[in-house]
Amino acid sequence: MGKSQLVLGGPFLPHIERILRDKACSMSSPVVSASDTGNRSTLKSLDRMRGRPFQYCDLVLQIEKDLQLFIELFNVKLSMLGHHQLKNAATATCAALCLRGQGWELSDESIRAGLENAFLIGRSQILTQNEAERLGLSGATILLDGAHTKESARALANTIEMAFPKARLVLVVAMANDKDHLGFAKELLSARYLEAVFFAEASIAGEKSRATSASSLRGSWTQASRELGIDIGDYVNEPEVKDLNLNHAERSERQPILFAEGSLMASIKAGGQMLGPGSGCQTGVIVVTGSLHVVAALLGSRQG
Repeated sequence: MGKSQLVLGGPFLPHIERILRDKACSMSSPVVSASDTGNRSTLKSLDRMRGRPFQYCDLVLQIEKDLQLFIELFNVKLSMLGHHQLKNAATATCAALCLRGQGWELSDESIRAGLENAFLIGRSQILTQNEAERLGLSGATILLDGAHTKESARALANTIEMAFPKARLVLVVAMANDKDHLGFAKELLSARYLEAVFFAEASIAGEKSRATSASSLRGSWTQASRELGIDIGDYVNEPEVKDLNLNHAERSERQPILFAEGSLMASIKAGGQMLGPGSGCQTGVIVVTGSLHVVAALLGSRQG
């Protein structure tokens, strides 16, 4: 094997990249940056296969600093959505090219196949129709994403805008107590109109003590709404949420957002009722987010 090589994703903040490069230098390791100017990769378009969206991308890399790497992969179908996932794909491709330079037998088509088959549970994961029906929801698309930081919330908002530009949206949010709840809320509230936000709770690594209460989350989102000048509508909580009579036809972008608290499944089903039959040609999307633990809880109930 050749000597170690450091592949950087990024782009990073300057001081973070400097730390990484200094460490690599101390180990005499060449550095390959996937955010180099030689990365001319582009996200071209969005399409669907068997009801699930994917993005067509061109992966074009010609890295000449430290190490020389070159590849051209056109019309790669990535099932992991968003510009940030294109950056991740470029980083993974650089790593594969480094391995190939060390003697690994990795053809261009093998790299393409790896990229196209890459899938990460809980990241822009859309449940199949059968999976949604097992939850008692057949009228709405359910998107699972474990975003839990301000930056990942922004990436999630961009992904939703790209994949579902005209969809009616309901969020179901549960988070750990050590996260930036206000910053997370601002990113999603400022991106586009939401029909409702349901606040739930999920154990974090098996510990309820690390979970943020639904009422505390509601407080953060209420503050974010006020700071952004967004009107909030009615508020209900458990057990009323499971009996909530939500008529999709009665709501529009001119109306305030509904805030509600409830258990995870009660919130999702209430969101499904809001986005239920009769919504016309508009897609209804329920986004479950805030923590990989809430995603895991939902997937566990699906398999139960």
